[in-house]
Amino acid sequence: MRIPILIILFCITAGVYAQKTTSQRGASDAVSADLYIRLARKLPLRDTVQALKYFQQALQLEEKNENRLGIARTYLAIGAWFNTINNFQEAEKHLLIAREDILKDTSREGRMLLANIKRNLAEVLGNKGQTQLQTEEYLQTIPLLEKMHAIPELNATYQDLGDIFFSKSQYKTAITYYYKSLTSYEDPSRYYHLIASRHLSLASCMYHLDSLQKMESHLLEAKAKLDKTGVDSINIWADYYYHEGLLDVKHQLYHHAANMFYNGLTIARRLNYNVAICNNLYSLAKLFEKQGQYDKAMKLMEEYGRLSYTLKDFPFRLHALDLMAELSFKQHYPDEAYKYLRKYIILADSLQEREVTEKIHELEAHYQSSEKENRIKLLQHENERQEFALQKNRLLISLMVVIILSLLVVAALSYLFYRNGRKLLEQQRQLHEFEVERIRQEHKISLLSAMLEGQEKERTRLARDLHDGLGGLLSGIKLELSTVTPSQTTVHRQSLIQNTLQRLDGAMDELRRIARSMMPEILIKYGLGEATVEYCRGLKKTGTDNIICQVFNFQAEAMEHTRQVVLYRIMQELVNNAIKHAEASQILVLLQQTDNTLFLTVEDDGKGFDTTVGNKLKGAGLANIEARVEFLGGKIDIQSEPGTGTAITIECATSIS
Repeated sequence: MRIPILIILFCITAGVYAQKTTSQRGASDAVSADLYIRLARKLPLRDTVQALKYFQQALQLEEKNENRLGIARTYLAIGAWFNTINNFQEAEKHLLIAREDILKDTSREGRMLLANIKRNLAEVLGNKGQTQLQTEEYLQTIPLLEKMHAIPELNATYQDLGDIFFSKSQYKTAITYYYKSLTSYEDPSRYYHLIASRHLSLASCMYHLDSLQKMESHLLEAKAKLDKTGVDSINIWADYYYHEGLLDVKHQLYHHAANMFYNGLTIARRLNYNVAICNNLYSLAKLFEKQGQYDKAMKLMEEYGRLSYTLKDFPFRLHALDLMAELSFKQHYPDEAYKYLRKYIILADSLQEREVTEKIHELEAHYQSSEKENRIKLLQHENERQEFALQKNRLLISLMVVIILSLLVVAALSYLFYRNGRKLLEQQRQLHEFEVERIRQEHKISLLSAMLEGQEKERTRLARDLHDGLGGLLSGIKLELSTVTPSQTTVHRQSLIQNTLQRLDGAMDELRRIARSMMPEILIKYGLGEATVEYCRGLKKTGTDNIICQVFNFQAEAMEHTRQVVLYRIMQELVNNAIKHAEASQILVLLQQTDNTLFLTVEDDGKGFDTTVGNKLKGAGLANIEARVEFLGGKIDIQSEPGTGTAITIECATSIS
């Protein structure tokens, strides 16, 4: 009885010892892998071969110990390194591998590593010009960072999103994210330089929005923070003086603005901060140009032009050539101006050609990388199989008991977690389906309500026209006929009958007018195009002289009558809104067909409204129009600002198919 017990205790002791030894060896390998990564980062960028060797050695150590966190961290380092040498294709490939390795890790360290991978991937996508994918990666990173309360990383992500929208001239959206990036830090004094930089970003937005008072306020905040920082933030001073100079130019304080630009230029030159050097040089040149000092401006732009070739952002070169051409022209050197302008055109054309060439190379590189990945996977699979066989032979006896017990426990726990997870996912899926169905039903109800309200308004208008117009005429005819008596003379009776006939003619005209408003005969016979022209012509006859109607390439036979009637009602509603509410001096109605797509545009120069307010200003008329457009399966675009008029465009297909 004692011998089996001793054998079991021996196996357990051997297994624990083997586990402890393996754990110590794994920790040592992790330290070595980290050292290899640091060595690769310290190498000069030109020494790519040696750097890749160090990265590969680090990767082999982590893979040998099956350390998923370490493997993902190594792939992240490789991807970030490729990004620094502008090899964005390889950078994206390695970052995607890192993301795939860490997706299933739910530990805090794993979630934080995933967030860093996604932020680096977003930067690479931005460098490749894929702004939409870059924005999606940043937005997916935000919930991860919020859940872990990683304030510095979260604020940096908000800053990056703000920079994206700033580059696209979406300054209001950029301001929203810049303000989010100013979330309180646990120790703000450590981040004064970052806070100052974000106030400068906000100042840039305010400059472009001509909100000078707010710009000045953010500059004061940035200066207050910079005054509390050390030499590490000296480069931010160059940007601060640049923005201070821009504000002075807006206030026409040209002398002080020049001093600010020179201060920023001095700091930037001392730090070899080329972007700030170019910004301050360009602003000084524009200031001298404004003052008529073209020689000084040209001298600064010559330096700017030389320096712009050291930057990878081509807009710097284009700005240099554009301003130098303008300065040469103002200096009465037309040949020089032509030379700079020609260089500008050649560079702009070459950028377009380069984009096409890069796309072709990207497709070729993607194909080659796919082939290489397949070969690498085969080799990795073979190596893993051999390594597994060796480990199995070495540890079979010592780990048998421990593995069996562990597998039983893990299997039981996994089954429980799997069953509970499936139940939770099924419940979440059902809740999501219920919510989607509820929203869909609410949307259908709102559309139906708008359609019914529009029909009710049409019935009300018809009843009013029948009662006030045709009803009044018929009542008058009845009264006149009631006065006819046998005692009246023939002449008097004939006069009454003649007046009655004239009133009957008026009643017939009124009846025709009501019938045309309900369903114009010209719409039935000749289609939407002629009916639109006739409707606008009828408005001119009633005194509305400021309406212009144009119809291009409309083919009535290609469009179902029902869809033409709906579009006609939409046109009526839009024109009536422009006449009643816009106080417009000119109204344009444009109907145009391109292939199987129809465009209806109603534009006026009236008082307009603020579209950003949303549903607060949306009345029953617009709701009815949107319901009809939804019925047609089309799209509606509303462009309007207070004081600048309104342009509403409806786009739909000529048929449901």
